[in-house]
Amino acid sequence: MAKHRWVVGLLFIVLSFGAAAAETDFPWPNLTDFLSQLIKRIGSPVKVYKLKIDSHGEVDLWIQDQDRRDLIDSYEYDHGKINGPIPVKFDHYPTVDALDYHVIELTTIDFPRLPAMLDSAREKLNLPDGRLSSIELERGDSRGKHHQTNIPIWTLWLDAARHDGHVSFDLQGRVLHVDKN
Repeated sequence: MAKHRWVVGLLFIVLSFGAAAAETDFPWPNLTDFLSQLIKRIGSPVKVYKLKIDSHGEVDLWIQDQDRRDLIDSYEYDHGKINGPIPVKFDHYPTVDALDYHVIELTTIDFPRLPAMLDSAREKLNLPDGRLSSIELERGDSRGKHHQTNIPIWTLWLDAARHDGHVSFDLQGRVLHVDKN
């Protein structure tokens, strides 16, 4: 019964995202379909290590294997099809404690915030016609800019004819960092 409530709650969040995302020019992936297929395949809970959505709407989701918490697997989603699990190789393997700390519970990710964060990123970068080139979610920032915060961080990358940039947000959609080149 708890698993059923978890899946229903997750589907409500993702369905809400689909309605909000339809209003933008970015090719948002069908996350409802992806996460439904993924949960059927691996079960719950889903612990996200890293999520990336590219400019074509393809998703690369790294998740912790709940049967072997020392392992991270990648699941790719493109045009309704899941590819995975694909084992992730690290240069230096983190401990299980480090992995447990790094992962983000899928149910805490509010996907419907993404279109508003895109609008905010365009405003903060002063790129009203900026094209969203990718979206990333990970605890901290693998490039080291936010290592002191150790919170889940969304990073939206935009490009335009004259400028590129990225804006980082927390899970509540608050701006953490703006960088325009």
